[in-house]
Parts: sequence; C-alpha cells; structure tokens
Amino acid sequence: MVHPNTVAAPRGHRLAALLSLAALAFLANANAPAHAAYPDRPVTVVVAFPPGGIVDIIARRLAQRFSDRFKQNFIVDNKTGAAGSIGYAAAARAPADGYTLVLASGPTTMLASTEGPPPWNPMTAFSAIGMIGTIPQAVVTGNAMPARTLAEFVDYARARPGQVNYGSAGVGTTPFFTMELFKAQQKINLTHVPYRGQPEVMTDIMRGELGITSVTVPLALANVQAGKMKALAVTSGSRLPMLPAVPTVQELGMPELAISNWFALLAPAGLPADITATLAAALNEALAAPELKASLAEIGLLVESAPPAQTLGFVKADLARWTAMSKALATASPRAAGASN
Repeated sequence: MVHPNTVAAPRGHRLAALLSLAALAFLANANAPAHAAYPDRPVTVVVAFPPGGIVDIIARRLAQRFSDRFKQNFIVDNKTGAAGSIGYAAAARAPADGYTLVLASGPTTMLASTEGPPPWNPMTAFSAIGMIGTIPQAVVTGNAMPARTLAEFVDYARARPGQVNYGSAGVGTTPFFTMELFKAQQKINLTHVPYRGQPEVMTDIMRGELGITSVTVPLALANVQAGKMKALAVTSGSRLPMLPAVPTVQELGMPELAISNWFALLAPAGLPADITATLAAALNEALAAPELKASLAEIGLLVESAPPAQTLGFVKADLARWTAMSKALATASPRAAGASN
C-alpha cells in the first residue's frame, strides 16, 4: 500500500533504478584489486640448483621472511639438472598467478646465451619482481699446485698446454664463463672438466685432481682460511674483509674477470601488476631488515635491491653480454647432468 502523501514511481522507473544500482556495484567490484586476498594458499619458490648451495640458502631465508610477512607458507622446491635449465623451464611453464616464483641467479642469462638455447628466454619467459644482490667469486687452486699467484699459474699453464684442467658445474655456469674468459685473455690452453656441482669441483681441487676453478667466495672461504686451498684472486671491485690478502682481478690487470653472481626474484611472464607490486614491496621490506641483511652478509651477499623495471633492464643487459661472449667463445649448449650454484 502506498502512503497517501507519496507518489508511487512507475514500475519502469523502479526497474531502471535497480539496474543502475546493480551496474554501480559491478563497476565498484571491477575496479577493486583482482587479487586483494593474495596469497590465500602456499607459494612455491623454485630453485634450479641442489639444496645447500648459495641459491638455495638465499631462497630459504627469503621464503621464511615472506611466510612470516604474509602468514602463508612459501615453500622452496629444488628442481635440479641440466645446469639449472630444468628448474627454470619448470618455473616458466607455471601459471602466472603469483603462486610459483623462481630465485634466479647469474646462470639464468648465461644458460640462455649459449648456442642451442634452452626452451625459455629470460626476457620473455619471466616477470621481474626485484633484484636481491650479488656475490663475488674467488679464483682458487689446490695446495698441490706450485703456483702461488695468478701470474705464476699463467706461466705454469703456458708451459703445459692442454695438460692443466679446470672444473665447473657445466657449460653455461658462472665458473665456466669465468675460466673460459681467463683462458682467452691469457692465451692459455686449459681443459674443461664438467661436474654435477661446484662442491664436487672443490673436493677435487683440494685433492689436486683439478688445476683451477672459480667459485663463489662463501663456498671457498672456510677451506681457504683453513689452508686447504689457495685463493689467487677475487672478482669483487675491492678487496674483501674476509680475504684481505687476496688481490682483485682489477689489481692484476684482468678487469674483464670481474664477474659476480647476481640473484633476483622472478615469476612466470604475465604476472598481474598488483601481485608484482605486492611481492616487490615485500622483497624490499625483507632486504631492508637488519637481521636478514646481516644473515645474507654472512654468506657473502652484498644486498643491491632494485625495482621490477630496473631488474628487467639488468637481466636484458646481462643476457646481451653473455650472448656476445658465447658467440666469441663458440660455446656449445649445456650438457651437464646437473649443477649447483
């Protein structure tokens, strides 16, 4: 019943008003963030190298920070093999919904740059979330090697062409490129011996079965300090506090060997902008935390955070660098059965 003092709206007008309200409600929902609840289930962080390596350690420490931040599990999944290609390919194939991330490192672009590239391209297969930082390498040799300096090693190798070997975790990895550049620059003939992982390389260096290699400083540090192997140079821009007596490659006149391993958080290509922003903010927050910075410094990582666009630009430049180097060295596609980094 209509009140005597009110005028009933025509039925058509009432219907139009209801439709207008429904349209406004739809538009309001459409303009709201599509992933406001992210993450509402566990997130997988792919690591393309075995447990215990530097990439794995960084991933697990970040995953714990993210789990605490989002009150949701971030689970590290080690997908190893083919010098990292298996893990990167698996991450690239995952849905771009924020529930699969990948902790990438220098070999991401190195592997993609080699002749006969893997079935993914870091510039098209992944979205960047942010840069994490870098870790320099040490050029090391065993105590059985008579050379005490890098210059002495060059003289030793030149006198024995093809008789001195070096080890790496496979074609396309950081130690492989570092040693190949070293060979080319110094015009020495070293034989490459691929291994499943860098820890095995270190074992054979100490046994005297390998002549030389490069390895991230944290993996070499304890053995160098214990006198089980010799560090001939570091690839950092300045001498390291933990190895103050070891010269940099710049000091030795080999600036092209200043190759540090970088680390970044990526996701499958097409990650929605709001999820990218959420994860980038969480990454920056984690890297700014004094406890995490100190924890990462203990493993030799220099935190160098960067936003998604800058990270993508860095990856692009790094890919161009190693693509040119791969052509110059005429490298073959990765064949290693597995690797650690």
